[in-house]
Amino acid sequence: FDGMKYLGIDFGIKRIGLAVSEGELAAPWHILEVSSFNDALDKILKIIKDQEFQEIIIGLPEGKMGKVVRGFVKALDKNGINVKTSDETLSSKKAKEAMIESGVSKKERRFEDAYSAAEILQNYLDSR
Repeated sequence: FDGMKYLGIDFGIKRIGLAVSEGELAAPWHILEVSSFNDALDKILKIIKDQEFQEIIIGLPEGKMGKVVRGFVKALDKNGINVKTSDETLSSKKAKEAMIESGVSKKERRFEDAYSAAEILQNYLDSR
């Protein structure tokens, strides 16, 4: 264990799932409600600074959303935040399955984005 603080991000237009890890295991953490790209940027930058995350991992989806995420990565980069991307094609599907298996109620499934973020971060941690 390297003492690093990791932040996993499942980027969405209205909701952003966040997960954290300070070791080998990622845990769902928080859902950010955002109103725009810039709102998302401001909120994420504040969280990174306040919580002193050292590594940021963001899920990179395919298609149109992938372009948006790449733009977000660039914007963070301009603010001096180094972000690693992780392929997330399977993470939301896996997150949903994991939640259903562990008996998470429909009401709690709105935390799906945080579970996806945990899946993204876990994949990254496992692949190191």
